[in-house]
Amino acid sequence: MRILIVEDDILSSRCLEILAKEFLNERIQSIHAVSDPESAAEFIRKNPLDLLFLDINLQGETGFKLLEIESRSFFQTIIVSSERDNAVKAFEFSVLDFLPKPITRERFGISIQRYLSSNPNTFSPKGIPLKKEEGINLIEPENIVFARSERNYTRLFTKDGNVEKVRKTLDQLQKDLEGHGFFRAHRSYLVRLEEVKKILFKTPTTYRLLLHTDHNIPVSRSQGSKLLSLFKNSNHKVLGLL
Repeated sequence: MRILIVEDDILSSRCLEILAKEFLNERIQSIHAVSDPESAAEFIRKNPLDLLFLDINLQGETGFKLLEIESRSFFQTIIVSSERDNAVKAFEFSVLDFLPKPITRERFGISIQRYLSSNPNTFSPKGIPLKKEEGINLIEPENIVFARSERNYTRLFTKDGNVEKVRKTLDQLQKDLEGHGFFRAHRSYLVRLEEVKKILFKTPTTYRLLLHTDHNIPVSRSQGSKLLSLFKNSNHKVLGLL
């Protein structure tokens, strides 16, 4: 389940995110927050979406113009506003619910129940859909060793030695694979950490990953310290590192 929060008040945005994670838990595939209509419209154009939490007054602009987007038929919208006069206009756009501010846990729960009731068959596929001539295959995240960016496409390298091409950017694929143990080692590479056999020191501050498949993956300078931190904070000590 993919969620977008459009809210210019930081506290309200954070409240919506916390409550969404509490009520939806493992159903959530990704959750993203923006503070203005332009950023929201761009996000909706580029990303699949299931549920939109939308404030109406956004830095002097109206959130209603977002509801005129053609692709809105593919997701449900819950309006979030302190101005109850907006409720009538909101339902003219066939929104799912009007959630009044200040947001309470009980009222939020009602909104979520309405969403779940309106989508009884909602589920998150366990695999990455891959369109083939004979149909659509699902590649399980656990079978992916690493992914390599090729502009608007991504190559998936699997444990069984296959290389598959999917029509998704690496940024989009990263959202699909969140929670499955993948690490963005480089702007062009996404790696499943369980497949790492050795961390190679290219220089004292730069690294490469040697995988069990013997693939050699670069690690960007910006991700090097984060990589070591992940291993040092795991259940397995990195011997020799202080």
